[in-house]
Amino acid sequence: MRNSYLDKAYRSKPWLRLAAAALAVLWIVALAGCSSSDIEPGKLEPHAIGLIAPVHAEEQGDAMRLGAEAAAKEYGIQLRYASFKPSEDAGEQLAAALRMTEEGVSAILIDPANGQVLEELAAVASAKGIPVVALNDEQVVKGVQGAITVDHVEAGRQAGEALAKLIGGQGSVAIMGSDRSDPDLELREAGIRESLAQHSSIRIVENASCGNLRDACWNAAKGMLDASPIDGAIALESGASLGLADEAKRRGEAGSLKIVAFGTQVEQLSLLQDGVIHQLVVQNDFSFGYIGLEQAVALLAGKETTGHPTMLETRVVNADNMFWMNNQKLLFPFVQ
Repeated sequence: MRNSYLDKAYRSKPWLRLAAAALAVLWIVALAGCSSSDIEPGKLEPHAIGLIAPVHAEEQGDAMRLGAEAAAKEYGIQLRYASFKPSEDAGEQLAAALRMTEEGVSAILIDPANGQVLEELAAVASAKGIPVVALNDEQVVKGVQGAITVDHVEAGRQAGEALAKLIGGQGSVAIMGSDRSDPDLELREAGIRESLAQHSSIRIVENASCGNLRDACWNAAKGMLDASPIDGAIALESGASLGLADEAKRRGEAGSLKIVAFGTQVEQLSLLQDGVIHQLVVQNDFSFGYIGLEQAVALLAGKETTGHPTMLETRVVNADNMFWMNNQKLLFPFVQ
């Protein structure tokens, strides 16, 4: 369901709605035409598959849902979707996933909040003979039979190099992280630090962390910028990037403070277009849902998995190249 900001963004920037609608159709058709499960649509026994949304990422969850719905329609699968309020976290996600195992689903797709959620779900689901496919996650956990992810270290390197170019290879920078433990975010940060370490004139001088609440991220950004003047910052999550953008605007530093972030939220795209966020490292969340459901279909048909996660690409986009067709496939969450 769209939030009030999304409606406002679409009214103020009509290109967002037009591009999202057009690309939704093109991308669904393209993916439907290149099925990777080798299962003929309509030939699988009726099944219900559960999709557990990521926490703290409403629009990312919407994009995954739309991808899974497109594949479910193709294969005649019933999709059951569990989403979460901004205040809900790992505990609520695990509870929703465990309910799915009690409600007769044949397989579960999940973008887990942390390793504990994935481990506990996998243990219960495995005992019930329910395949689990991890989305946006490459943790090797017993009971998880499929995974679709990105190279989080490489995504971090891309972000670090993007910021280094924005500040001319010298200056002071900060990293805004998360207040929750997430191995994937830790890999992102490792990649950032590895990349920035290649530039002897760049110093990481300050870090901050926050959760999903916008005011909390704004306060974290304020404290970070009060502590030390910086030339640029990288936000590991979309919420942190929005709080950082709020503080940059409040200080009158929008544009001069170079911001690199991860995500494809509509507000992030608007801030990218306006020059408040300078670069976004993006991935195709629609494909996570589509390919994840395809993997679940293959598992239910008795096909063996490779044992290795399916890797999707990440890419750095800016206001100049965000309208290129190959970037638009990654950018828009296709919200209806």
